[in-house]
Amino acid sequence: MRTHLLTAAALLCLAGPFQARAGQLVLAGSLGGGGEVGVTGRPGLADVEGLAGWEIPTSASGTGLVLRPELAAAIGLAPRTNFALRPGLRVALPATPFWLRAAFDWSNARGESAWRWLLLGASWEVRLTSAFGFTVEVDTGVPTSHRAGLPLMVRAGATFRP
Repeated sequence: MRTHLLTAAALLCLAGPFQARAGQLVLAGSLGGGGEVGVTGRPGLADVEGLAGWEIPTSASGTGLVLRPELAAAIGLAPRTNFALRPGLRVALPATPFWLRAAFDWSNARGESAWRWLLLGASWEVRLTSAFGFTVEVDTGVPTSHRAGLPLMVRAGATFRP
C-alpha cells in the first residue's frame, strides 16, 4: 500500500509542467557522493545525476517564488552500478541564489527495486549567463523503506536553460 501511495505522489510531482502555460525548460547534470547512516553492508551513494525540469514563475501570487517540478535519473557508480529515479519539486527563494528541494528516490541499489527516501535538500546556483550556471547541493532525507538508512549527500554540477 505504501508503495502505491509513494508512486501516486511522485506522479503528482510530475504533473506540474503539463499544467503550466509559461515557464522555462531546465536541464542539469551533477556528480554526487556521500554516505548512508544506519545501514549494514556497503551502501553506495556516489552517482551521476541528470535532470529535466520546468521552471514556473509564480509572479501572479506576488511572492516571487519560482517552482520547478523535475525528474532526475541517476546512475550509481560505487560500490556497484545501480539506477535511481527522483521525481521532485524545487522552490527558488525570492531574490536569492538558493533553492529548496523535495524529491522521492526510487532505486535498485540493494538488488530490489524500491522507494528509498523522501529527499530534502538545499542548493545554491550561480548563473554565469542567462542560460548557464553552476550549482552545489546538499541532501538528506526520510527513509521510506526498512532497508534504507539516512542519506547524506553532496553534489555539484551545471544547469542549462535552452
